[in-house]
Amino acid sequence: MNRPVVVFAIFFIAGILIGEITAVKASVAFILAAFSFAAAAIGYLSAWRKNSRLLIVIFLMLGLSLSRLWIEGSETPLVNYDGQRVVLTGRVVAEPDVRADKVYYLLEAQELTKSGKTGQVTGAVRLQLKDTNQVFAYGDILSAAGLLTRPEPAGNPGLFDYRTYLERQGIRVVLIAKGDEAVRKIGAGGANPLQGAALVVKQKLSAAATHSLSPAQAAVLNGIIFGVQGLIDSETRRAFSETGVVHILSVSGLHVGLVLGGLLALLRLLRLPPVWTAPLATPLLVIYAMMTGLNPAVMRSAIMALLLVWAHHFGRDQDWPTTLALAALIILLRNPLQIYHPGFQLSFAATWGILYLGPFLTSACLNLFRAPPGIAGRLAIQALAVTFAAQLATAPLVAWYYNLLSPVSIIANMLAVPLTGIIMLLGILAAFLGLLWLPLASLVNVSTGIVLDIFLAVIVFCQRLPGAVIFLSTPPVVLAAVWYAGLLAVVRVYAGRCSEAVAQRVKRWAPAGAALAAALVLLWWPWRPGQDLTVHFIDVGQGDSILVQTPGGRNMLIDAGGRPGEFDTGTGAGDQIVEPYLRKTGVHRLDILALSHPHEDHSGGAVWLAKRLPVKMALVTYAGAEAAGSSRAEGVPAAYTALLDSLEARDIPVKVALAGDRIALDSAIKIEVLSPVKSEVMRSQAGLNNSSLIIKISYGRRSFIFTGDAELDEQQELLRGEADLKADVLKVPHHGSRSLLADLVEQVRPEAAVISVGAHNTFGHPARSTLDMLNAAGVTVYRTDLDGAVIMRTDGNNLKIMQGKKTNKM
Repeated sequence: MNRPVVVFAIFFIAGILIGEITAVKASVAFILAAFSFAAAAIGYLSAWRKNSRLLIVIFLMLGLSLSRLWIEGSETPLVNYDGQRVVLTGRVVAEPDVRADKVYYLLEAQELTKSGKTGQVTGAVRLQLKDTNQVFAYGDILSAAGLLTRPEPAGNPGLFDYRTYLERQGIRVVLIAKGDEAVRKIGAGGANPLQGAALVVKQKLSAAATHSLSPAQAAVLNGIIFGVQGLIDSETRRAFSETGVVHILSVSGLHVGLVLGGLLALLRLLRLPPVWTAPLATPLLVIYAMMTGLNPAVMRSAIMALLLVWAHHFGRDQDWPTTLALAALIILLRNPLQIYHPGFQLSFAATWGILYLGPFLTSACLNLFRAPPGIAGRLAIQALAVTFAAQLATAPLVAWYYNLLSPVSIIANMLAVPLTGIIMLLGILAAFLGLLWLPLASLVNVSTGIVLDIFLAVIVFCQRLPGAVIFLSTPPVVLAAVWYAGLLAVVRVYAGRCSEAVAQRVKRWAPAGAALAAALVLLWWPWRPGQDLTVHFIDVGQGDSILVQTPGGRNMLIDAGGRPGEFDTGTGAGDQIVEPYLRKTGVHRLDILALSHPHEDHSGGAVWLAKRLPVKMALVTYAGAEAAGSSRAEGVPAAYTALLDSLEARDIPVKVALAGDRIALDSAIKIEVLSPVKSEVMRSQAGLNNSSLIIKISYGRRSFIFTGDAELDEQQELLRGEADLKADVLKVPHHGSRSLLADLVEQVRPEAAVISVGAHNTFGHPARSTLDMLNAAGVTVYRTDLDGAVIMRTDGNNLKIMQGKKTNKM
């Protein structure tokens, strides 16, 4: 068997995937693994080389059993306290994740107190501590009072699944605490002493940057050296992502290579023999990996680097596919579910691309020159080929997870990576000098700050180049499979890595493969609109956001969600939910942005979206619009009027809609504004609700009514009008509050009603009376807190309804 470790790793991964798909019990998987091991042992005693397939089965069963053991081992009785306020005692078992407005801790639970009763508990808990100025340390034992919750399943298809993300780390519950008084240290000890020592050293080293650089510079420097991203602002992180250099902020092969290169340079400077390299590199890389959190990328890099130096130490050759497979096995034995981590996938894909595609691309580039280039030219070509190889290998994964491709990534990497080396050199030098005397660190970091500013300016410059980023909808898995098969085939055939017969066979089938790839691209790429009207009730928590995609390919967004404070911060539902959902769906521009009324839970997300997506027109209610560019109306948030001003400053027309208006968006559909009737601005918060835009959209025999937060007054005004209110779908006003009128339900006579509402909200939404009223009328009720996103598609006759979550109807 050639490269048995590679084969074993492939089947071990297959076992992990089967384990999660089948959800077989861990005990059953363990019995199967034991049986396979016994069979293999018997086969080994007889003639193992004839029974090597049994070894493959062992690794398949091992992956299956370990994945099930990991999943079932993370189960905890703490989930029974979901939604309850408790006092929890636990030990901090990982480095605190410090953010600008909160700190996250990973606790190993020990005791739980509820209603005066204390009991022993087990399980991993993520503690979220808000409004605090103190940061506890690894190994501290904390007593924390707060709300224990189990994250909701992902409500929006394709978006980040917080529950699954935590469960794959063995975490089932989150404890939300607020203020310094909510958490106190009651002890310490019991933690891994080596991990603790590594984090103490890291804290002392990073202090030099904190004390001698601006907060923004220190955040980026500590991100580059240690992979700490919590304090890097969202705009900077986005610039790294959109230029394809985000790997610089996640410690990986680049960083490990620079650290190892620094050690080699130091040994040469000290004139120490090469025999010292492996013994000194081992503790250095292990401690560095511990400092950076043992993420999949740094573990992969450290393992491969150590295998390389020890192979050189013993005079052995290294086979990179075997080394890469062994690194994967070691990481997955520690946590089999890391296979789903984007960092794991991107790190291994990039490394495979560099090692498999890189030499082929380098050779191909060199063959373009009639005469061999000089040393500098050859190095430049190699750097270009390696960068391009990594981009080719990770392109499907980047498109899948981030919905973008960055054409400038090669240029950005060619410019940024050399600067990264200089920044790490200066930053590490300043960090060690800071251990002796902080002013020395400050002196070195004058240069570090200058290089950091140049580095960030280069990234922002690349981000702002025309065509720097191309946003994509999520590609189909089969397209990624065809992509990787194509890369494998091209290199094997044209680099002479297969027999002539195989090469001829591949070339014969190449046109068919290219045709398949082209067909998949044509099906995936939004070249032409479909024939359906699609309405997405996006799950934004306690708020509203509805995407309408017309048969003619136009896009209308009715409300943009919003969380408390989003008007001021510009971050929340807009950047974390609505924009990603639009990108995943393939929506990269808005023909109409309709804001039903000025409240933050409907309009807050528009602050972000207006900066990120082209908007042709904004449609707003009269309330608040009169304040744009003038004095603010009573009850209208200042940030809302500032939002309207910013839209007009970008040459986006802001149109006030009143009852009777018709909106021309797509000739295939009819859009009518049913309310507000009145043109004066309401003066109270209830008045803002009662000035909501109420819009009816019709397509063929099907129609929808969207009601914003309309309360009693506006509903009664609507009923007094002459508009045709009959519709198949009713967006229930004001998150299903008790203000829904039975007469409105009777007039609309909907088949289905959608309530956009947040789970465990403090407003009592939806009201029991409203649910009873709708059920009594025979209406099928969909709720975003229970069903997730509700997606309705119609061809004008039939209506198909899909849900983001699988739940039972009420």
